[in-house]
Amino acid sequence: MKTFYKLLLLAALAAPVHQAHAQNSYYFPKATTLDSKIPTPEQFLGYPVGSYFTRIDQVNAYFRELARVSDRVHVQTIGKTYEQREQIIVTITAPSNYNKLEQIRQEHLNQIDPAKPALNSNAPVVIHLGYGVHGNETSSTEVSLLTGYYLAASQDAETLKWLNESVIFIDPALNPDGRDRAANWHNAYHSFPPVSDAIDKEHVEGWPAGRTNHYFTDLNRDWLNLVQVESRNRIEFFHKWYPNVQIDFHEQGTNATYYFEPTPKRHESPIIPQFLYEYQTILAKYHAKALDDIGSFYFTKENYDNLSPIYGSTYPKFFGSVAATFEQASSRGVQQESSNGLVTFAFTIRNHLATSFSTIRGAVAEKAGLFKVQKDFFKYALEQGQKNPAKSYVFGDSKDINLTQKFLGLLLQHRIKVYELNDNYSQDGKTFEKGKAYVVPSAQPNFLLVHSVFEENILKDSIYYDNTGWSVIHAYGLKYAKAAAPLAKAAEVSGLSLAKGDVEGGRSSYAYLLNYNDYNASKALYKLLIKNVLVKTAFKSFTVSTPNGKRAFGSGSLVIPVAGQTISPDSLYKAVQEVAANTHINVLAVNGGFSAEGIDLGSSNIKAVRKPEVALAFGQGVTASEAGQVWFLLNQQLDLPVTKIDLSSFVRASLKKYNVLVLPAGNYAAWDNATVEKLKSWVNDGGTLITFQTATAWAVHNGLVKEKLVEADFANRGGRGDTPPPASEKAGEKAGGADAAKKEKQTRLDYARQEDVEGSRRINGAIFQADLDITHPIAFGVTSRKLFINKNGPTILVPSSNKYTTVAQYTGNPFINGYSSKTNVNRVANSAAIIATASGNGEVVLFADDPTYRGYWLGTNRLFLNAIFFANLLNGGGGFAGE
Repeated sequence: MKTFYKLLLLAALAAPVHQAHAQNSYYFPKATTLDSKIPTPEQFLGYPVGSYFTRIDQVNAYFRELARVSDRVHVQTIGKTYEQREQIIVTITAPSNYNKLEQIRQEHLNQIDPAKPALNSNAPVVIHLGYGVHGNETSSTEVSLLTGYYLAASQDAETLKWLNESVIFIDPALNPDGRDRAANWHNAYHSFPPVSDAIDKEHVEGWPAGRTNHYFTDLNRDWLNLVQVESRNRIEFFHKWYPNVQIDFHEQGTNATYYFEPTPKRHESPIIPQFLYEYQTILAKYHAKALDDIGSFYFTKENYDNLSPIYGSTYPKFFGSVAATFEQASSRGVQQESSNGLVTFAFTIRNHLATSFSTIRGAVAEKAGLFKVQKDFFKYALEQGQKNPAKSYVFGDSKDINLTQKFLGLLLQHRIKVYELNDNYSQDGKTFEKGKAYVVPSAQPNFLLVHSVFEENILKDSIYYDNTGWSVIHAYGLKYAKAAAPLAKAAEVSGLSLAKGDVEGGRSSYAYLLNYNDYNASKALYKLLIKNVLVKTAFKSFTVSTPNGKRAFGSGSLVIPVAGQTISPDSLYKAVQEVAANTHINVLAVNGGFSAEGIDLGSSNIKAVRKPEVALAFGQGVTASEAGQVWFLLNQQLDLPVTKIDLSSFVRASLKKYNVLVLPAGNYAAWDNATVEKLKSWVNDGGTLITFQTATAWAVHNGLVKEKLVEADFANRGGRGDTPPPASEKAGEKAGGADAAKKEKQTRLDYARQEDVEGSRRINGAIFQADLDITHPIAFGVTSRKLFINKNGPTILVPSSNKYTTVAQYTGNPFINGYSSKTNVNRVANSAAIIATASGNGEVVLFADDPTYRGYWLGTNRLFLNAIFFANLLNGGGGFAGE
């Protein structure tokens, strides 16, 4: 591969000099001296930047070539993606700085400690330029090539000043997998000459498009949750440096111009100090001048949220960085028509290049102020933590060690200070055990992130770009409490303490028992099933006697009998041992079936679990993010190889080999009556159908179940393409305020209010509370009836007429966190969140919302996993089929 790139470079170097000069004069309009020994991107790649879309392997190879020929440029690998593409960081600075880079880093880290002195003005400012977190916002990765080249080749006094007074990090592609998906699409459909018609296939990517990563996750929503490997790799690097300035380069609609911060006041976080936001205005003057100089139009103070640490432009703000989003109108191809004229790929690249340089120029000129802002930020954060009503947060569930450790691991990745609980502690009816619970003090420099993880955040405005409820503790569904006084704490935690996972009591001749309370229990169950182990689940609780006393096992606990297996007792013991170690769960060996309390092990209330064979609706029409989340969860949590079936393939696909089918949200109108009848027949024959959001509405409309939707739902769907309800389906208004919606339609409003009024109609990812029937098999393993759900869609279910099938129901006052209008809160109140209803010999599990939301809503995704394993047992097998 190296030989290939060397040959390519030699061939490209032979290209006419005037060609490279023409590119340089367009992208670098100022007269500048460039070192001819440094190859331009065009010389290396063999084509002008902006004429093709450069693949990640080519991008990385070019930066390694720069590092080979220039002592200003250095490349390091920070990880690999799911598709094994390399994630790199390029460090560019003066050689004298690089020679003492670790010293510079250590001195810079003093910024986060309020007790240590601030950096003096001679220290280099740290700048991070992050390109292309959305893979099909393609200009920015090309910009990284030109930025790197210019900083390596320029001999101008200004550039030398930048190199001496800054350490510049370039992440050329925050989303390598999505980048290549988009690049391959645009290159494949690029015409010669190019076609600017917006409807041409080059400009209209196929499902799922290149915005997201391998698992269709929007990585710009993953900075707080750290679900995806790319995010975890990146955050590890971030915490080594805490840049003073960090820019997140994006693209927006083709008919826009250019956007840079500041954002509107109403989109700012209520907990980030105003002085940090104000500094955006100081740097904005550099960006404005850079774009003015090349005649490019722009706008500021409009759109785009700037309040949540889930974003790449906002997360750094929670660590004192003056971070920002830059948005360039996209060509979505080599060139495209727009209301502003022809938008070329080269033009989009030039604008982002101009603001890349203005970022460096402004950061170097204003570095003394940037140092002060960051230092003051951590002082402010510590003071706010000291004033916070909750002085400590305690978390941990002795019955769910793996979920506790998973949450602990997330806090440690964010460098939040966590301590072991010094003694047993009780509050609000919850008990936290020493050795199995942890304390997070509010009084710490990272308090603002602590607040984001643990606290409710009630927002007043109605116009938000995205999710407004992001507190991770609610998402995990983990037991926690807020203490009004500082709790006694033991040693600071530096790493995880995972259970070894073993079989207590050794080899059994009778049975093995596994409590289902642990988050990893479903993983253990599937691993046993694929080893052809007969596993049963208990529909009622029981208690067994052991040499160490009584041991309680709740509903859902797994019973693994020795008799009746297709493998030998020795092989069974080995399989159970392996699974226990792999999932970090302890299993108990018992030598008899008589329970001290509750049902015995031979009870008919203990039922065999079938191995799930899962199919997932995929492709055009399906909401890609939800399909990706299901795919990710089943792959990464269960190691389950889910079969992904395009909607168009269902007509000819045999469903007989699958016993579970998942329909994420989407538009299923393309399925004809024959396909719908095929699906009904499959369910009636014993299949388990699981639906999310609009797929749930579709299932109701098409008669797969006899449940009902709140009528107001249809008035608020916002054009998602679902079939309208039959006239007879005007039920459930008591659950959702349809009368208010009718009155609202009759009101005449000023045009200028349209954005506010219509924005308030959306349910944009707020947190709501539901009451969970923890005796229901869909809730096996959950011990609290209080269930937090991220509601980010309009589907609202009427509680089932069957008294036993509404698994979770929103409370009468369900709103917890984020933003939601009173009208929407009233619509959601007392509606059904989850219904599991029989259909023939099968079962349909309806989720009004997305239980796998962005991969981190673990409190509800465990209910989804339970539906996969246990729903078929409801219909005439431990539950009531009907009234």
